[in-house]
Amino acid sequence: MEKKKLKEGDIFYVKINDKYIFGKILIDISERILKLESQHKYKFYSGCYLATVFSGIYDDPILTTTEIILPSQFTFKRYFYSKQYKVEWFFYEHQPIDYTKIDFPEVLETGDNGLINFRKCDVSIPTKTLYKNFPRQNMNDSPTSIQNYTGCLCPSFYQMADDAIHLQGRDDLLRDKERTDFISKNDLRLSIEDRARFYAEIGEDPNQSYYEMALKYGFDLARFY
Repeated sequence: MEKKKLKEGDIFYVKINDKYIFGKILIDISERILKLESQHKYKFYSGCYLATVFSGIYDDPILTTTEIILPSQFTFKRYFYSKQYKVEWFFYEHQPIDYTKIDFPEVLETGDNGLINFRKCDVSIPTKTLYKNFPRQNMNDSPTSIQNYTGCLCPSFYQMADDAIHLQGRDDLLRDKERTDFISKNDLRLSIEDRARFYAEIGEDPNQSYYEMALKYGFDLARFY
């Protein structure tokens, strides 16, 4: 029998190397956001879920904490259901979504006047950093070297699960043993030092919720609910 599709608020797990990793679906981008605002900044993520991964690497599929180890990232919906590259997932339980508590990736983008902007969903705020000083994977490299914190799309939830395993210091359990590039270089929330720096530059409190921050700039997530 074909599985039902995952809905916002569904908690599920995957099995990797005889261990269990739990995740949760936060937003169906196409159904929740783009149906109402087709030209929203997140149109690039059409066909994606915004999902998160909980702490813990379990011997049995029993979730004991909903503490987050990997904050929300984008991943393709289709690989949860397609035959090719399919994610073998198992439904665990449903917990309703409180949109005032949803968090979003924190990235950097090109702003005006040669500056970098801090971007979090609807909110884009100028920093005090010049574009020429955009954080890069190796600041000694040429200006064309790879920029950090520009966001990412995880093709498969397995990539997110591997990131969660890596963040918990268990690279011996990685599904992709050859992997060396992780999400930490693409999301400020995974870099304590750089996150503190850019929040100081934009004059915002890093401990506030996205909902609180967005309201100050005229954006209310309630419009999607």
